[in-house]
Amino acid sequence: MTPAQPARPTQQPAAPRIRWYHGLTGYHWFVLIVASLGWLFDTMDQQLFNLARTPALTELLGAGADPLTVSRYAGYTTSILVIGWATGGLIFGMLGDRWGRAKTMLLAIIVYSAFTGLSAFSATWWDFAIYRFLTGLGVGGEFAAGVSLVAEVMPNHSRPFALGLLQALSAFGNMMAAGLSFVLRPQAQIAGVAGWRLLFIVGILPALLVVLVMRRLREPDSWLKARDAARDAARDAAAPAAARGPSAPAARQAMGSIGELFGDPRWRRNAIVGIV
Repeated sequence: MTPAQPARPTQQPAAPRIRWYHGLTGYHWFVLIVASLGWLFDTMDQQLFNLARTPALTELLGAGADPLTVSRYAGYTTSILVIGWATGGLIFGMLGDRWGRAKTMLLAIIVYSAFTGLSAFSATWWDFAIYRFLTGLGVGGEFAAGVSLVAEVMPNHSRPFALGLLQALSAFGNMMAAGLSFVLRPQAQIAGVAGWRLLFIVGILPALLVVLVMRRLREPDSWLKARDAARDAARDAAAPAAARGPSAPAARQAMGSIGELFGDPRWRRNAIVGIV
């Protein structure tokens, strides 16, 4: 009697590979493009500042300022910009939780565009530094809101690639700033106007992006659900104790609060690691 051959395991067909862009709708692409442009213009603004900083301070500090003094004040101004950047990330991050990702991102774009433009009209080092601090608020706020918007709108399989693309496209902002500085030379005078002032005036243009997209951009569904849940929790907390019952759960912190961020062990750990 011939022994039976063991049955060969049937090979399961490989699951079809899903590309990161499969299933994306026109609105998904719209959000990715808008957020990428917001961050691209953001990095353009930063590079414009780097290119215009020395000629701007040379003029604003007066003819008696030697290169060492100009360099020292350039360091002060850069530090002030970075402080504004960090502060803007915190403030606009909380606003993004309370007001919505889309509205906050558009507001941040307006802030950094407006104060970049106002930097062109600086008369002294002090108002130049103040404008750069306020620009930094928008710079930090745009990135926080834009990344959150893309992360919450995109499907799970597309999210990491979309966020990577958003960051990669920001390199074009640096190249745009370099091209602008080649045409509008910051050290030169063009039609009687200092080139560095013209560079900052060009920085107003990203505000046009807000005008073009504000009607179509909407808040992510996940944020809308979180907002409604927070409102329900606040309403329950405001109800009389007898109506809530003895077993009612404690109300959560308001959206966008520091207490909520550091009250949950998971988010507290992530926040501390991110800060470090």
